[in-house]
Amino acid sequence: MIKLKYTVMKTNPLLSFFAILIIALAIFLLNMTFAPKIPKTTIMALRIALIVLFYIVWRVLARKEETSVKNIAFTIMVINLAFLIVSFFTIDLLGIKLGSPKGIALAKLSDSVIISFVLIISFVIGGFKLKNIYLTKGKFALGFIIGIISFILMGYLAFITTKQPIGSEFLRNNLVWIFIFVFSNGFMEELLFRGIFLNQLNNFLKPAWTIVLTSIVFACAHLQASYTPDVLFFTGITLILGMIWGFLMHYTRSIIASMLFHSGSDLMIIVPIYYSLGVTG
Repeated sequence: MIKLKYTVMKTNPLLSFFAILIIALAIFLLNMTFAPKIPKTTIMALRIALIVLFYIVWRVLARKEETSVKNIAFTIMVINLAFLIVSFFTIDLLGIKLGSPKGIALAKLSDSVIISFVLIISFVIGGFKLKNIYLTKGKFALGFIIGIISFILMGYLAFITTKQPIGSEFLRNNLVWIFIFVFSNGFMEELLFRGIFLNQLNNFLKPAWTIVLTSIVFACAHLQASYTPDVLFFTGITLILGMIWGFLMHYTRSIIASMLFHSGSDLMIIVPIYYSLGVTG
């Protein structure tokens, strides 16, 4: 039965697209979009159940040598594991207070480091090479140039679109924390939504469709965004940006360009937030 389903998925790209899309959407919506609205014990139980379920699927498929489907099961298992582990490291446990630029940045940094660490270590233990999840230099020069130019452009737009000019005091008090926030989030989300998926999905779909699929999941995972007055418009923007970042990662064979571009785009979010809240130190 498993062999039959795998063969059908390999020969029917449309079925593969929607099957993987539904599973990935369910996982990310549970762990990100709806998680804050679900009781802590319930979400923890669901994550543990999913880890056990996909671990079993992973091991069964490994014995049957269904490598491509096995890797998808492994990826879903690891995502749930990362969110389960990071849930124990609350801001209270870490002594972080969110009412300051330092607190906001460190909260994001801690989540990003823990999730990224769990993902990377799990994939290494699972027998993957770092280049399989785009943690390699790839076309370094091209990726770095595109990334830096994009970061500078997004940063420029972020600073000129605030309601009032941003002064030197704001930059002196907040710039370090802003950079910590955007770089940690940019790396973590690029690894989570694209780095661990793109290579594996290429076993079922053409690269263009893997980019579209991961972009849809990325956009839907941001439906809970509370920092924008128009969530649907913001979701549309994240969908477009997700496709751009997916293309950059696929083309340069590295996370560098998409991570820097993503970090620059996050400046468009965090700079106005710091500024509107009057966060100065």
